[in-house]
Amino acid sequence: MINMISTKKSVQHLASILLAKGIRDIVFSPGSRNAPLINTFTAIDQFRCLNIVDERSAGFFAMGMAIQMQKPVVIACTSGSAVLNYSPAIIEAYYQKIPLLIITADHPPEWIDQGDGQTIRQHNIYSNYIRSSYSLIDKVESPDDEWYITRIINQAVNDLVYPEFAPVHINIPFSEPLYELVGAQLPKPRIINLHRETETPADATVKKFAAIWNQSKNKMIVAGQMSPANGLGALLNNLAADPSVAVLTETTSNLKGDNLVSHIDNVLSAIEAEADYAPDLLITLGGNIVSKNIKKFLRKNKPKAHCHLSRSGEHIDTFQSLTDIIPGDPVCFFTCVKDILLPGESDYGSKWKQLDLITRQQHNIFLGKCEFSDLKAFKIIIKYLPDNSLLHLSNSTPIRYSQLFTCDKDITFMSNRGTSGIDGTVSTAAGTAYATDNITTVITGDLAFFYDSNAIWNKYLSGNLRIIVINNFGGGIFRFLDGSSAMPGLETHFEARHNYRAANVAKAYGLDCFTAVDEKTLTEGLKWLYTSAFTKQPAILEVVTPTEQNAGILKSYFNFLKQIHL
Repeated sequence: MINMISTKKSVQHLASILLAKGIRDIVFSPGSRNAPLINTFTAIDQFRCLNIVDERSAGFFAMGMAIQMQKPVVIACTSGSAVLNYSPAIIEAYYQKIPLLIITADHPPEWIDQGDGQTIRQHNIYSNYIRSSYSLIDKVESPDDEWYITRIINQAVNDLVYPEFAPVHINIPFSEPLYELVGAQLPKPRIINLHRETETPADATVKKFAAIWNQSKNKMIVAGQMSPANGLGALLNNLAADPSVAVLTETTSNLKGDNLVSHIDNVLSAIEAEADYAPDLLITLGGNIVSKNIKKFLRKNKPKAHCHLSRSGEHIDTFQSLTDIIPGDPVCFFTCVKDILLPGESDYGSKWKQLDLITRQQHNIFLGKCEFSDLKAFKIIIKYLPDNSLLHLSNSTPIRYSQLFTCDKDITFMSNRGTSGIDGTVSTAAGTAYATDNITTVITGDLAFFYDSNAIWNKYLSGNLRIIVINNFGGGIFRFLDGSSAMPGLETHFEARHNYRAANVAKAYGLDCFTAVDEKTLTEGLKWLYTSAFTKQPAILEVVTPTEQNAGILKSYFNFLKQIHL
């Protein structure tokens, strides 16, 4: 098909190869230097091109799309400071293993550091937080030039997906003129196919793991953040039926089963004799783990062996006890080994499950009498979340509160736990909502909401997005931490106390907002939030909680859990 596209050959080949490899979604931010990219991709109907002004928000929005679709999404910007504004999203994508293809327009290399506007050192600018970085050439004038850029583009796209998802950077210098168009077809794509190796683990690996397992008396599996994986929950639940096995999960593990221990901090707060709960064998899988308490516990009570399951084989030694790295898919691996793992003879797993049950009963008693606070608000919110929906949890307190509750509904939990920053939470959820028809809720603190308020300066917000802002007028987590809570500068320099309201931000962007200040109005607000009336735009529920009481109530909660031994 003939389209009016840029005369830049590098862009023509890039578009041709991306189409051939099935990459269709591109989030642009406006600029001049990236005009050849904008003019080419927007002229081709097969691409879905969005435009979000704020590059930081655009990066997180694209990341949310990629998380939901489980496929690469492109972000593309102009040169200079715009490039660095992508950095927070790229870093998060790197540690969450999300396939973002970052395309940055640049000035020709001879103009770097020569006082030209928006001209900075862009080559390898993200080098610490991407799988790979490539620079194309400005002028493609020979067959060797075409061979070079098509090879580089293929390699970059293949790097996005193997051995695991990861962000990749392509920097493209463009000399003027930038806006010249030609009526032409895209060049025929030159494709280099990547053939993945088999996911089946080697027999020797299976036998070695089984030997370690069968020789261990007390076995613990800890699952970190991961997308829902078909069959993994059932496999781990079956393993946890063995009384010698404890499987510990978090909300962001997206694993469910009657035999799983899903309230790690609750159980740890009630343990008296740590030695009785220390594992001989530790198996870890998934990404980052929220609970600081389990990290502290396992670093103090080190297992004899620690096996980490990882598709890319990275050396993640969170608990300072790593002995074995097992590459491959966890579902495939546990499927291969489950029939040769012998049942244990200890009651190690049973003790964890029993304490989980008891602390759950204590939890219910406390919440039944608890006054309105962050903790009580979460209890009510969890109850009203729609079935078959998605939930984004922001840092810092929302993700931690979520770990204390049971959610029996079919909900996918997400959070920016790659680097655990407060930035980009709402933008990420907005990108996810754009890529799905399911109700997508983000629960965020007030500072994180205001920090990412440009997320709602966005014409692609979909009607299935719900934003819940827990407004305790500052960074509430600093009242929980023993160090900062005792500092004289708590309110000003740690908590950042303020009097701002989410309702005012909502009004500025023309969104509906309901404010809740107690149990009654929160219940009314949640019913309002999840009615079918909202189909064309998102809605915001602001939950005002008592600033100074929240920390005391949470401390009382954990003290109450400990009383099972009294």
